[in-house]
Amino acid sequence: MRFVSILGDSVSTYEGYNPPGYSVFYNTGMQQTNGLTSVYDTWWAKVNQALHAWLCVNNSYSGSRVTGETFPSGSSDERIMNLRTVENKPDIILVYLGFNDFGYGVPVSLKVVEKVYSSVHLDMNWDENDDFFEDGYDCLTKKLRFYYPSAAIVCGTLMRTKIKDQNWDFPKYSIGGPFESYNDVIRTMTRKNGCYLADISLSDERYETLDGSHPTAQGHITFAQAWISCLNNLGLI
Repeated sequence: MRFVSILGDSVSTYEGYNPPGYSVFYNTGMQQTNGLTSVYDTWWAKVNQALHAWLCVNNSYSGSRVTGETFPSGSSDERIMNLRTVENKPDIILVYLGFNDFGYGVPVSLKVVEKVYSSVHLDMNWDENDDFFEDGYDCLTKKLRFYYPSAAIVCGTLMRTKIKDQNWDFPKYSIGGPFESYNDVIRTMTRKNGCYLADISLSDERYETLDGSHPTAQGHITFAQAWISCLNNLGLI
């Protein structure tokens, strides 16, 4: 029997399946709005079924980022340590974080933002003391590897989205840098720190949403299929 823990943001929340007090996007109303009829419509429940595994902890917090030193940052000690229970430790940890860092314009790295803003002759006054996504993901993966040495830690790149029945273009940039640069950081830090990479963005599939961020029931199917394909290629299924 294998146990899986999820470290994520609003995309992975589901009312009744997150730690007490956590901010949840998929409450009863949002479940109905997005066509989810049960927890088995979530991407991670579908992945767990493919893995023939049980949920350990769904440590997902709506609106959370990778960056930041305090809760609910994904790299905070509280989030990292809350991936296990008194009875069980996860055999597999699935990480899907970074969408909010992109959305809120957390700078990718000093090198990237200096290159981007110098090319358009803007001075954003970034310096090495700023909170960069690169540093946050480095910290996140190092902590996961340290505290869960026997677990298979699988980090997913960020997947582009679409809006149902709309001709909408997913943004290529935020104030923090190009979207793909965030994925490059995930790839680099995941490999650097001895974790598995689920490069789900490579398929160029886009999951369906109503708002540009949160999957509908159909979006969760697309999202889960991308994860399952990667996990199969990694030999974890």
